[in-house]
Amino acid sequence: MRFGFIALAAALAVTAPAFAQTAPQPAPANPAQRFEAYATSEGYKKAIGQLAVMGATISAPECKEHKAVKRASITIYSAPQFAEGVHPVAGLWLDRVLMDRCGKPGYQNILVQAIPGATPKAALKMPGQTFANPPMQDVVMRDIIGALAGKKCTDPAQIIPVDTVPGKETKPRKIDQKGMLVDGVWKETWTLKACGKQVNATVDFTADGKGGMTHKVKL
Repeated sequence: MRFGFIALAAALAVTAPAFAQTAPQPAPANPAQRFEAYATSEGYKKAIGQLAVMGATISAPECKEHKAVKRASITIYSAPQFAEGVHPVAGLWLDRVLMDRCGKPGYQNILVQAIPGATPKAALKMPGQTFANPPMQDVVMRDIIGALAGKKCTDPAQIIPVDTVPGKETKPRKIDQKGMLVDGVWKETWTLKACGKQVNATVDFTADGKGGMTHKVKL
């Protein structure tokens, strides 16, 4: 199995089987209230916790026990919508989970996509507290893998993401009322295990004013 980004890209395609299969409950007055009830249900939290433990096991296999402590945040990219069933029929969001990793705090991030007529699909993304959105995470990791290949670490199966830590903000990040990133310049440290060695990549991000961002990677 391939780990690391492409590693996490295989693990990333996993579907969570344990999403709540409870009987439908009376629907709250609006989709936001219904999503809050859904996201705090025991079945949903259990499924997300299982995926978070899976991600922590990939990031830190040396730890004998990983525990999902609590939800740290939810970032909604597309507002969840509901019909008559238990599960949302549309929506995309990122669930960030605080982990106990060998007695130290860590974070796992799970991207969840609602699908009409089925349980949502859930995928592990980069661990840690990166501000990069999921598509940008993929772009940055492709660049890191390319840079590592230039240093003769050419097997993506030996590139394992461990953590992402935001650092100095040259210009504060600003989010508008619609939740769009409109300004900001900042650094992040992305830690990986690459061909048996720990590697720290410095990633410089700049908001493009259109909700996206540009980046530069330095190993």
